Amino acid sequence: MQEFSYLDINSALEQLDVAADAAEFHGAMSAVICVNGESGYPIWLGSHAPEISAAVARGDALAQETSRITKGLYQQILDSLRDGNFTFELMIPDDDIDLELRTEAMAHWCQGFLLGLGYSGITDLKQFTGELGEIIDDITEISQVSVGQLDYSEDEEQSLSELVEYLRVGVMLFNETLQSHTSQSNTSVH
Repeated sequence: MQEFSYLDINSALEQLDVAADAAEFHGAMSAVICVNGESGYPIWLGSHAPEISAAVARGDALAQETSRITKGLYQQILDSLRDGNFTFELMIPDDDIDLELRTEAMAHWCQGFLLGLGYSGITDLKQFTGELGEIIDDITEISQVSVGQLDYSEDEEQSLSELVEYLRVGVMLFNETLQSHTSQSNTSVH
């Protein structure tokens, strides 16, 4: 399966004049996957990128390619969250890109994650308690970071790396917890 990068996704989105960036797309997809698993792609597409569906329906070849790419990205995220090898990574620009842009992308990723929870029907984030509640609170707080708030020093570089790792591990825990609850409720006898 093809691996998709931040630049691949951004390029596809720019060609269709989609306002969101790759980080936001990835965040939203990640949340939809945590809640809905394999069956969530239509939820994500219909909520986050209906313009892609509309363009595909019109026969737009560029939109068909973008649709193929977004389906591939969805599968890539799904596989990385399922594989048990901790391969899930946030889709933000690489370390060689300016720290401000990476910080902005991380905030967009968090905004997308919160949107994805909403698309999945989670309207009350207070339903998450304990570790999951802390993760959601932190994602909410990080989603509000603006680029001008930070001093860009080596300490900030380290802080960004730590936040990205925290988010990565937090989403894997979030997914594992929600998916184990889903499988338990599917196998319980009523």
